[in-house]
Amino acid sequence: MIESLIMIVGAIAGYFMLRLKSSTQKNITVLNGKIQIIIVALIIFIMGINLGSIDDFAQKMITMGFQSLIFAIIPTTFSVAIVYFFSRKFIVKGNK
Repeated sequence: MIESLIMIVGAIAGYFMLRLKSSTQKNITVLNGKIQIIIVALIIFIMGINLGSIDDFAQKMITMGFQSLIFAIIPTTFSVAIVYFFSRKFIVKGNK
């Protein structure tokens, strides 16, 4: 719920920003970019603290990495196979 409220407030602020002068819009855009970079860096830092506090983190990373690899390989393989099958079945080659 709070996320929706924050997004709505941001949309309203963006709407009113359109009514400002071009130079003021530029200044606000530059300031907004700097604030976003700082907040993203803070989020990444906090995520690092959370990950670093997990017991046996290295072993869990190996397990999660292997699972991620499997979850990437299987859909990719099936996608390529299905596209190959349908392209052979339905794409008509021109006369040579």
